[in-house]
Amino acid sequence: MTPLDSLVIAAAPRTGFAPMHRVRAEIMKIRTTNTWWMFSIGIVLVTAEALLRNGVSHHYDLHPALAGLDPADKAQALATAARAHTHAGQAAIASNMMTSGQFLGVLFAMLIGVLVVTNEYSHQTVTATYLANPRRGTVIVAKFIAAACFGALFWLVSTLIDVIVTPIYLHSQQLGVSLADWAVVRSVLLNLLAFIMWAIFGLGLGTLIRSQLGSVITGIAAYLLGTAAVAVIFELIYNAYHHTWVQGAIVIAPAVASLVMTTPGQAFDHAPPQWAGLVIMTGYTLLFGTIGVQLTRRRDIS
Repeated sequence: MTPLDSLVIAAAPRTGFAPMHRVRAEIMKIRTTNTWWMFSIGIVLVTAEALLRNGVSHHYDLHPALAGLDPADKAQALATAARAHTHAGQAAIASNMMTSGQFLGVLFAMLIGVLVVTNEYSHQTVTATYLANPRRGTVIVAKFIAAACFGALFWLVSTLIDVIVTPIYLHSQQLGVSLADWAVVRSVLLNLLAFIMWAIFGLGLGTLIRSQLGSVITGIAAYLLGTAAVAVIFELIYNAYHHTWVQGAIVIAPAVASLVMTTPGQAFDHAPPQWAGLVIMTGYTLLFGTIGVQLTRRRDIS
């Protein structure tokens, strides 16, 4: 039994309108392509890179290089190091290390969600799917569960790497925080939720834009360029009006919202609390999930 099969058995209802065999059929449509394991390799690479980057960054937060700094910068560096050595600061470092790879990892989750839908149109199997399953609601629920399973699988791959590296890193930095600390566990669980949410987000996007290439390009552009565009817009607004809340309003970008929801404390200067990121990501997930359901029910598939 593969990890995906285990996820399906856990996620799929035993009875009702989304029986397990339909979910397995949806997963099989992706498993028979090379995409999912190529994405899994991508998850490994981006997680390794993020762990290295985060580890170096936190090392200098904990042990700042003070030589050559002017008094103001030296005082700021020492204050940052003092905060990092508190229990809350150590928990934040552990949480950040344990969610390394999320920024690009959830992008892969979104893309696999897109493919769960658009593969049908790309390979021209959608008509056969709906003829075999006339109740479209059962099909879209099966696709939701399949997308969620792939999102959970990608989270599992990333988290296994994080859980191997993070304790070694924390020990090397003489940090005594436990990975069982609730702040750390909460961040890891919210990270799982973020991967699942992005997979559903991608499924809704793939339903909205049936062209596989078009939806993939749109998803990547919205994730990467959209985040940068939102940052520039709110920076211009802040420069004009100088209200500090504007600097935190960038959380409206989905990529930033998922970062905020997994970061205890402040993800960046003037960032809103975790619950704000969770609420925004939930809103996006419900919106695109609803789009997926409604378009699937009403759209002509011929």
